[in-house]
Amino acid sequence: MPVNLQDYQKKEYDVECDGRTTKLKPIKVWTLAPKGRKGVVIGLFKCPNGKTIRKSIGKIEP
Repeated sequence: MPVNLQDYQKKEYDVECDGRTTKLKPIKVWTLAPKGRKGVVIGLFKCPNGKTIRKSIGKIEP
């Protein structure tokens, strides 16, 4: 079953920025999966201090 990345992009996630946990929406979302193995959904977040962070926000079954 294909993954709908737009659903992941609309949600807010807890992201740690400089020791504080902040709820942020991802700027960009993509899948990362080797052939025939379980994969993950990665989100790119922009912290209020300007730092950019990547975080795994979901799992994909093969």
